Amino acid sequence: MRILTALVLWLLALPAAAQTLPAEVFGRLPDVQDVSISPDGRRIALARNSLSAGGAVFIMDLDNPAGQTGYRVGAETNLRDVRWIDGTHVSYLLNQTMRPDQVLPPGFHFSGRPRRVDYWRHGVINTATGEARTLVANTEEPWADTSSNLIAPIAGDDGYARMIGLSADIQSANAVIYRVSLDTARTRNFWPAGTNHDTVDFVLDGRGESIARIDTDRATNRWRLFVYDGTTPRLLMEDVSEYGQPIDIDGLLPDGRLVAQRDDEAGFSGLYAIDRQSGAVEPLFRRDNADVSNAINDPWTREVVGVSWMEVEARTQYFQPDLEAARQALEARTQGAAASILTWSQDRTRFIVYIEQGLDGGAYFLFEPSTNALRFIGARYPDLVQAQVGQRQSITYRARDGTRIPAYLTLPNVAEAHNLPLVLLVHGGPHNTRDTMDFDWWAAFLASRGYAVLQPNYRGSGGYGKAWEDAGRRQWGGLMQTDLEDGAAAIVRAGIADQTRMCIVGASYGGYAALAGATLTPDRYRCAVSVAGVSDLISMLNDTINQSGGGNSFSADWWRASIGDRSEDRAAIRDVSPANLADRVHIPILLMHGTEDTVVPMEQSRRMQRALTAAGKDVRFVELRGDDHWLSDASTRIQMLQEMDAFLQQNLAPAR
Repeated sequence: MRILTALVLWLLALPAAAQTLPAEVFGRLPDVQDVSISPDGRRIALARNSLSAGGAVFIMDLDNPAGQTGYRVGAETNLRDVRWIDGTHVSYLLNQTMRPDQVLPPGFHFSGRPRRVDYWRHGVINTATGEARTLVANTEEPWADTSSNLIAPIAGDDGYARMIGLSADIQSANAVIYRVSLDTARTRNFWPAGTNHDTVDFVLDGRGESIARIDTDRATNRWRLFVYDGTTPRLLMEDVSEYGQPIDIDGLLPDGRLVAQRDDEAGFSGLYAIDRQSGAVEPLFRRDNADVSNAINDPWTREVVGVSWMEVEARTQYFQPDLEAARQALEARTQGAAASILTWSQDRTRFIVYIEQGLDGGAYFLFEPSTNALRFIGARYPDLVQAQVGQRQSITYRARDGTRIPAYLTLPNVAEAHNLPLVLLVHGGPHNTRDTMDFDWWAAFLASRGYAVLQPNYRGSGGYGKAWEDAGRRQWGGLMQTDLEDGAAAIVRAGIADQTRMCIVGASYGGYAALAGATLTPDRYRCAVSVAGVSDLISMLNDTINQSGGGNSFSADWWRASIGDRSEDRAAIRDVSPANLADRVHIPILLMHGTEDTVVPMEQSRRMQRALTAAGKDVRFVELRGDDHWLSDASTRIQMLQEMDAFLQQNLAPAR
């Protein structure tokens, strides 16, 4: 990681500015969303998006790339991923926001203001017959599919998969296992012994049998892990968690031990192996000063075979020699680029890999370690491959209390990176999430317009251990905000940014931070842009707790820990709610919000608009029609970028 002061000489050598690209280049959904390879390594499945026709799955024969077969898999849904189940069947995942009455049982309604519901569904394509169908775990209560998990392949049960969905009882909504036909979508549910209203998940072996069950008491936050001796459950371990979340089981090792993520003594998340007989816990993988991101599972056995974590860039390590050798071969083959293995053929001779070089948007390749050959499959953002829109660096800066804050700095291609207009781009969450070195379409777009872009991983961000994340609890408008301010000040001191031309921008929590910057420190920024931002924290607490099942829900515990208690901390929370501080604003503010947002109600942006208008302030509100919290629709992504571009052009003079 480079320290900020070491950047100054490097900044003077940036290449000349490139031609400005239209917002469509950055705002479109990735041309290739996901890629998977068949068990025999001869075919690939691609999830693709187009600006005009939406998402589709394409099957391509690697020996005859011209002979692609396409499957349209939903007109008004978001295609999220694709993967081969066996030599015939390909699964895909769809997401759509819907009205509660379209999904939930008759007579059921949210307490409080009605909202939209995120509805997730799995589908499957039979490549032999050309049929594509949606898989429904519970045919009587399709709302239960909103959190279903497709588990495949299943050894010894050809043509069938398992889905872990919810029961038909809306009051308990406990987890249930379904056996589902990949060709007819017919299902049969089964409840392993001991399943009850507190059951939240199961762990299945390669043959689809339940080998473990997880229960969580929503009132006490006590979780229990049961293992099955045949069909008989046995309590293996239990504990109480802060927010009610149970132990995170990632799968099995080849020797049959469970793999779980948990914190070590220093508060950093690692992988641990749990013996199913004795309950003995043994460290499997830990890194000093970094949280594990994910366990890596074999696509065909589902066994845990590796681990990923984040340093300056994403890192991976495999526990099996052939996979680790393939990773090292890829790393040697792609020196100077960020490369990672995504999946592989059953014999592990062909690998699908993802490679990023600078801000090129990334691309998918077929990699064969035996010949060291890389074969291009498709770029995520084709128009960016040779665009040279900017440079991205990892830095640290010193906060006012002396703490080093990690961040990412994206700079435009200008003759001299000096006194640039700065966009302070704040990530959402705020917890369990962070910015990374990976391609960021917001930052790339802004750099292409001539702005320096700073993305701090302020205290409260995920990935740096429990102490770092806990430091941001109940610090909305406090420490998390001052960490942002100190980052902007550091970039100014380095001579990179012009203190008189800074705008604070963000989405979700980042949108709150933008509004907090405009109200708590109104003299610091020239303008602010909030996308799906929170403006009234008490209202947000009330709404979220009502929508998530009341005060005893996991979500309620999490939000209380993040923001504060809506009764005990009411005065302090109101004091950092931007909607209550509109009279302090004297900079232009741009508000944007998706009408289908299921996370932050659009009323949060409307409330801020009303407060600013009543106070006679300069505000513009833009509805992003039909889009969700994550801006999943290309047309509204592009609209958002165009609105932000015009707003920044008006209020900051970009470098050219």
